[in-house]
Amino acid sequence: MAIDEGRAWALRTLGADGVLVREQISSIIRDCHEKMANAQAEAEMKHTGVYGQIWRKCLDEFVTVLGRLPSAEIVPRRGYKLVAFNGVILFPWRFARERSTDIGSRPFAVSDTRISLFGEERESTQQRLDIEFEHPELTEEERELLDAESKALEEALSTHSRVVVVPYASNPFALYSVDWGEATLGSDGYLTFASMESLLEVGAASLVDLDLTDESFSDGPIPRPDLGVKGDEADGEADGRP
Repeated sequence: MAIDEGRAWALRTLGADGVLVREQISSIIRDCHEKMANAQAEAEMKHTGVYGQIWRKCLDEFVTVLGRLPSAEIVPRRGYKLVAFNGVILFPWRFARERSTDIGSRPFAVSDTRISLFGEERESTQQRLDIEFEHPELTEEERELLDAESKALEEALSTHSRVVVVPYASNPFALYSVDWGEATLGSDGYLTFASMESLLEVGAASLVDLDLTDESFSDGPIPRPDLGVKGDEADGEADGRP
């Protein structure tokens, strides 16, 4: 049976936990979107600054949720914590508030923290490239692929970070897109992706060991945000940046 290319890319890039990471990312961002949209509604403010903190919420939840996986590594970076797999950092990026914005039109290198993702040398850490834990979500073909890729993954690890960026576009009324791909940062401050996959519907109906119930606004009837595609209710750049 042929291996799904999206799952295969996740395994080649992130190692044994790659499939689970791929399945959980959209659900994490959807959950953050819903909670921050509810918080915005509860605040009863015209300004969307409450929802604008979704960038920090997603950063924190990537570490909290994906950091539970066996091969996860927590990487401190200039006051923030990020999660990495096989030396590859995952970085959620709210690049726009409207559906029509093209990822390539938004500069990424707007802070020293973001620039450091691609330039700072990594501390030497023990990478776990083999399947040390059971992974029932993998098919036999995927296990064989992972075994074959392990040596190449080890050789590919360098002292400089590889980064998989997870761009998403949203506002308090809708979550428009969730994508991911390994990125490089150009001298002009813009990202280049070798390839990109939409994760908006990946894992949407199935969440693996995800517990995001610490924050809620369930004490009263709060309108639930529409997670589907809507018209462009907001203009301008995304709020907040690390």
